[in-house]
Amino acid sequence: MRYSIVALAATALLTAPALAQNANVGALAQKRADGEEVNNGTNPTLLSTIAGVQYTYNDFANSSRSSGVWEAFAAIPFGSRKQFQFTLTAPYAGSALDSDFGLGDVSLKFTHVVDVNASNGIAYTAELFLDTADRPDLGNGQEVLELSAFYAKFFPGGTIVAPALVQTAGLGGTGSNGQKINRTTFDFYYVPKLANPKFYMTFDPNVTYDWETDKGFASLQVTLGMLTGKVAGGDSQIFIKPGFYAGADRPLDFSIQVGFKVLGF
Repeated sequence: MRYSIVALAATALLTAPALAQNANVGALAQKRADGEEVNNGTNPTLLSTIAGVQYTYNDFANSSRSSGVWEAFAAIPFGSRKQFQFTLTAPYAGSALDSDFGLGDVSLKFTHVVDVNASNGIAYTAELFLDTADRPDLGNGQEVLELSAFYAKFFPGGTIVAPALVQTAGLGGTGSNGQKINRTTFDFYYVPKLANPKFYMTFDPNVTYDWETDKGFASLQVTLGMLTGKVAGGDSQIFIKPGFYAGADRPLDFSIQVGFKVLGF
C-alpha cells in the first residue's frame, strides 16, 4: 500500500517461535499445464526470491500536483524452510510532469512467517525507511519504521483472506520536512481464485488513521496480474494496480501502478 512517495507498507511485531512449513501451502499456488507449481506472489506466507521494477503515478487530492515513482526491488528468502525474507527497495521519485527526479527513501524489509499450514498462516514484517532522499519532497525527512502483523486464511479452491494491522512511526520526531509521522492502518487483503491460472487478482481495501492530525481516510487498491513465462529460471509476470481514495482528508485522489517482476529464480 503506497499513498505517497513512501509506501504504506505492510508491517506489528509477533514473537511466537515456529517454523513456516511452506511445503504445506504449495497447493495454494497456481499450476502450469504440466502440474508444476507457480508462485504468483499473491500468497503472503509463501516467500521466494523476487526481483522487479514498477512505476507509480500519484494524483494528489485538492491539488493540481502529481508525482511519479520508479522503484527497483529485490527479495531474498532464507532459513531452513524459507520462513524469513529480506526485501530491498530503491525509489527514484519526482514530479510526474517533468524530469526533476531524484533518489527517494531506500527501504529494507524483514519478513518472518511465524507459522503456516494448509488452512492458515501468521506472519509479521518490519520495514525501515532510511533518510536517503535527495530532497525533502522526495521522502520523509527522517528514518521511519513500519511494523505489521497479519493472519492469512486459506480457503478450499485457492481463495485467500489476510487482514493486517500496520503501524507507521517516524524515528526522528519531526523530520526535515516539518512532518511528524504516527499512523495506524487496518488492511483487508483478499485474493479470489480465477478460472484461468494465467491471471490473478487481489483486492486491498484499507482504512488509515493519522494520530498526529486526528484525521483518517480509506482506500482501495486492485491488482490485476498476468503470468508471462520463464525468465532467468523464474516465473515472470506483469501487473497493473489502480488505487482509489475516499474521505475529506485523503492524501490522493487516485494512483496507478504498473510493473514487472520475476519470482523463484
